[in-house]
Parts: sequence; structure tokens; C-alpha cells
Amino acid sequence: MKKLKKLMATTIAVLSLTACKTVPSYTNDYANADQNIKGITLNNEQAYSIGSRFVAAFNTLGTPVFVDRASSLYADQLFINDTLSQFAHKKDLIKHFEGMNSRVSNVSVKLISATHHEDSAYIHWKMAYDFKIFGTKKAMKSYGISEIKINQANQIIFQQDFWDPANGLYRSMPVVGGIYGWILPFKNTR
Repeated sequence: MKKLKKLMATTIAVLSLTACKTVPSYTNDYANADQNIKGITLNNEQAYSIGSRFVAAFNTLGTPVFVDRASSLYADQLFINDTLSQFAHKKDLIKHFEGMNSRVSNVSVKLISATHHEDSAYIHWKMAYDFKIFGTKKAMKSYGISEIKINQANQIIFQQDFWDPANGLYRSMPVVGGIYGWILPFKNTR
């Protein structure tokens, strides 16, 4: 059994490293977008307003009104990296939202804090939702921070989400979660 576990771990590690070589890093895309996409300079009230609108729209995720509400937040040309996917055009983002909307329910998004630096708002949020995958529903929760820049029309032109998909998603998925947890277990010392 130990040899089988070692073989499986080695195989997964090799496949993971191989995949890492073929998938481009978002780091350069983020750095380029951050440097080249300039939003309006913000104050505290604007940062809080961005956070409130963002949270209000995503609180409708999983309902018929979500796609329209979320769509009104974004400009046609943009940079969005939500940790799992990246978009440069609103139409592609909306397709992504339509797919998300069909797989989630019981969404609750809370604004923890909103701050800013120059043209970036930093929106700290907590999200809980039920996610349908492989015919089962899983309750999921995660914390994250979204760096957001807006244009003069108050539309999002830049968004970089920072959250931990390992805790918020991967560990909760059937089969994948078991493998992921087996390879990289949490070290809870409490």
C-alpha cells in the first residue's frame, strides 16, 4: 500500500510539474495590466461604494437577476483574473458568469472592509455558497480580497482576486478533494 501511495504521489507531482510548464503564469499579465490600466484616483467613500456594489451584485449569484446585475459592474474591455480564470472582454466574462450562475445557490457575500491606494480599491470579502458538482451539492466558504480599478463611468476595468482555491474549492470537490487533501493535508495544530 505504501508503494502504491508513493507511486500515485509521484505520478501526480510529475503531471503537476509538467502542466505548470505549459500553462503560462498570470504574474506577467497581472503586472502588465496593473501598469497599463489606470483607473480613477479613489478616496475612502469611493472604495467603500465599489465594495458595496460588488458585494450587492454577487449576493444575487445563483438567481435569475445575477448576470444582469454583475454585467452592469464591468466595462467592455477589462482585465480580470479570479484565480481560476482570466478575461479581457466583458462578453467572455458574462459567459463565465452564466455558467457559474447555473451551479451555485444560497449565496451570501459579506463586505468585511474596503480600502484604497491611488486608483485601486481593495475589497475584503467573505463568501459562502452551495456548489453543484457531479450531481451533488457542497457547502463552500472562502475569504478573499479583490483589487479593483474603475473608469470614469464607474465600471470595473481591472480586477485581481486573491483567495485560496485550495481551501475554498479544491478540498470540497468529490474525488479531487480527497486526492488533494491526501497529498497536501492541512496542518492543524490546535
